[in-house]
Amino acid sequence: MSESYEGVVPVGVDLGTSTSKFCDGSRVLYFSSVAGDPLTAQLESSWRRMNRSTDQRWHHNLALFDAARDDWRYVGAMTRSSQRQQWFTEGGVLQDFGDAYLALQAGLFLLAEESETPLERVALGFGMPIKAGEEASDRFLAHVGSQLVTRDGKRMMDIRARNVATDEERTVSIEIVFSLVQFQGYGAYMALLFSKFEMKLFNTYVVDIGHGTWLSLPIVENEADVALADSQPAGIHSMTSNISQALFEKSGQKVKIQEQRIMEKIAAGQREIEVPGAGVFNFEAMLDAECEALADDIMKKTRLDVAALGAKGVSLDYIAIVGGGAELVFDKVKKRVAAFFGWDEKMADERIVGNDALPVQARFANTTGLMLLARDQIAIDRDEDVDPTIDITAVISDKM
Repeated sequence: MSESYEGVVPVGVDLGTSTSKFCDGSRVLYFSSVAGDPLTAQLESSWRRMNRSTDQRWHHNLALFDAARDDWRYVGAMTRSSQRQQWFTEGGVLQDFGDAYLALQAGLFLLAEESETPLERVALGFGMPIKAGEEASDRFLAHVGSQLVTRDGKRMMDIRARNVATDEERTVSIEIVFSLVQFQGYGAYMALLFSKFEMKLFNTYVVDIGHGTWLSLPIVENEADVALADSQPAGIHSMTSNISQALFEKSGQKVKIQEQRIMEKIAAGQREIEVPGAGVFNFEAMLDAECEALADDIMKKTRLDVAALGAKGVSLDYIAIVGGGAELVFDKVKKRVAAFFGWDEKMADERIVGNDALPVQARFANTTGLMLLARDQIAIDRDEDVDPTIDITAVISDKM
């Protein structure tokens, strides 16, 4: 048995369009995928005096020292006070490797902050946006490697953090034992592999519908088919944006409703919203039309990919329609998929799976699965059976 993995914690890292998520096996941590320039020292001091928030947690008030820029940067919730914000994942592409690395530091620091025992050694399972492609994935890993320092033969990540609300500063060093990279939808597949599939390999076509994008990823014999993988910048945000614009026009251009308010209504199962000065509007028909259009787009891509896989002699065992936005379109896509394959209701129920097949909440499936990817690699290297259990006992965020 190798001792090289003594004390190593596998961590899944999903740098998503709206939120970055981290999982260490028992906890999920997430915060907004945004970094920002800090206030000046004088303004920051004034901000502390004026701040009336009771939330003084590190998660809510985090600043990290950006060695590349030789300056402090705000991360997550704290960026609401920033003079310039930078969303580092947009349209399925990492926009800024420096800010993405900052998010990686933030996630590990916050996991360490919440841990009862020091988080000293980690193995990372990365989820990269599909649009980034393999080359960009390699470049990001190279960027991460260039930021690490070698001490006593170990690759170390030094993190310097500050709680803006309390002005407390801390520095931690974490050894990065290894890093694995996969596309984001692969994490959802790993979550299914360790739960529903009971560690049996099934060819699975993953459709993951998120906030900013939806992606399609065929998994054949446990490997992602890179040539067919794709993501589209047309997730739930696109739906709510279109509904917001339609309401704006229908109400006589009185007030434009924020997409977030519409999203909150949808999540609560409500389909009416008040436009100040114009009355209450029912947007159910608009939402249904948006869902039908998205289902059509997903089915169009699915048909093309199934044909391409068939040409390679590959047949699919499962179609997985998952993600935070899957509930809105699952039935519509399922109906189209079943009709395409000629499956009756029983067959469709068996072979088309949704969020209810996942062992965790849908929005945490990728980061959990990527943690399992790292855990699996440790077991392989140690010639041990992998631990298939998933037991998330805490969810931590930068919100109250």
